[in-house]
Amino acid sequence: MNVYAQKIFPITIFKTKVSDNDNLKELLVPKISENAQYLAIPEYWTTNNVKTSFDKEPEGLELFYEGSSYQDLLMKEYLSCIAEIFDKEYKVHIPRIWYNFYSDGEYQEKHDHLGTPLTPCHFSCIHFLSFDPQEHTAPQFTDPLSQLRNLSVELDRNGYGEICSPHVEEGDLLVFPSYLMHSVLPCSKTDYPRITLSFNIRVLKYGND
Repeated sequence: MNVYAQKIFPITIFKTKVSDNDNLKELLVPKISENAQYLAIPEYWTTNNVKTSFDKEPEGLELFYEGSSYQDLLMKEYLSCIAEIFDKEYKVHIPRIWYNFYSDGEYQEKHDHLGTPLTPCHFSCIHFLSFDPQEHTAPQFTDPLSQLRNLSVELDRNGYGEICSPHVEEGDLLVFPSYLMHSVLPCSKTDYPRITLSFNIRVLKYGND
């Protein structure tokens, strides 16, 4: 008897390249590295060791805001990447960009990017501006059905794992559904910082919707 196995209801994440990453890295890494020392941990985050501009950038040292030349450069790159992903006519809004700096044990607990009912996020993005696969780790995504799967039995042949950590390289842009829980493992002490730029996408139009 032949057994046919079919995987259903896949969750799709996308990976593409930021074409001008080398120039962006040369331009932004020194500034972000300098500004990182002034960043505070958001009060409502669990981690006790992270450097992020998610709440706000250091006063007087802001890099990304409306009209900023740095933000304009990034937006041009990101919108070009997003255009490669959508397969129907679309319109999106990117509310803001923030950066994350890891060089000495920093980590990020499991979280999502869902937003609020009034300001929902549909996709979230991570740009690996500075990243060494030999020293750094990719984000770890958690299966949103993991608890439901406990009601059944996963066979070994399914090759199932609750955690997925995709292969990423410097210059990659990872795009994923905002509901996916993900985390970042503690970073080893290094002179080559793991720097990511993050943003959320709100889809205003997709096809006729």
